[in-house]
Amino acid sequence: MLAHPCDKCEITQHAQLILDALDDSAAAAVRHLDDSPFYALFCGTAAEAVEWWDEIFPLVEAYFVRMVSVYVAIQAVEHRPTLSEPTSSLLGACMLRILDALPQDCREEMHSAVPEDAGHFHSTYLPGRHTVELGWALKKLGFDIVDTPLPDDIERRVQFCERQRFSATGELPPVNLAGRHYPAFTHISRDRERGALSELRRFRPKQPPPRVTAVRVTLGESTPAATDDPLGRTHIGYAPDLPLQELWERGRGVWKLRADHVAASTIVLVVYDKTIVLVASITGLTLHRGGLAILGEPLTDHPLIGRPDPLHTPNPLAYGVIR
Repeated sequence: MLAHPCDKCEITQHAQLILDALDDSAAAAVRHLDDSPFYALFCGTAAEAVEWWDEIFPLVEAYFVRMVSVYVAIQAVEHRPTLSEPTSSLLGACMLRILDALPQDCREEMHSAVPEDAGHFHSTYLPGRHTVELGWALKKLGFDIVDTPLPDDIERRVQFCERQRFSATGELPPVNLAGRHYPAFTHISRDRERGALSELRRFRPKQPPPRVTAVRVTLGESTPAATDDPLGRTHIGYAPDLPLQELWERGRGVWKLRADHVAASTIVLVVYDKTIVLVASITGLTLHRGGLAILGEPLTDHPLIGRPDPLHTPNPLAYGVIR
């Protein structure tokens, strides 16, 4: 391409050709979005999960068009028959980028609409078979791969809709896309359910790791209980081969736990020697001389039994969220 080529010059020239083809790629990018079941599912889920979605969606869709246009431009410049990255991976990378900009309370639900093979945009990294050098060259030419102002734009719109911030005209604050290499694209309402139903049936959404709130109590070696034990036990602590109900009686109390921590939890982990020996449900609690005992039932064959304590802290009592 150049009279005196070098790797650095060639990759810069390559990036410039891609950006030159960007504007002409918007129409093809929109067709990719219209025909994608992944995009249809993402938009449908967001409409139910994200407050003020209608107000922020034009900006979100413009970002999708921007990033898909890059891959359409790469396809044109490199004379590829198809995009250099599977549509699911590319759109999944865009979805994860959008989730980073959305309010925290809706992200977990939105993760269910992200494809399993989603890529990820780094500051100089395009998902797919593209070198880091191409990312650096694009940034040098003014194309920000992760589109840094996106979270600020979305936050300003959400704040305005929630009446926390007003513009002088009473209208949504403008978004300045100058210099951000958004292709020529006018947001219009379209039918986004065109994705083939057969493809949607085969679609395997990305499931976020389940989160469980738990309290953890730690047992020592088996010893005789006090004569006035509030639960009427003869022994406390752990011993091997205890019947399940006996182990639960020793594990459920009496502990100096905070009542609100117990009330906010769904299970209790009984730990001995840094290993979970019993998992039980929590249905209530009783108070005993400044401590409390947990009400519930042992959960036999729970997958956490036998595994290391996930709330590993020096304190024998703990409360937290586990995955």
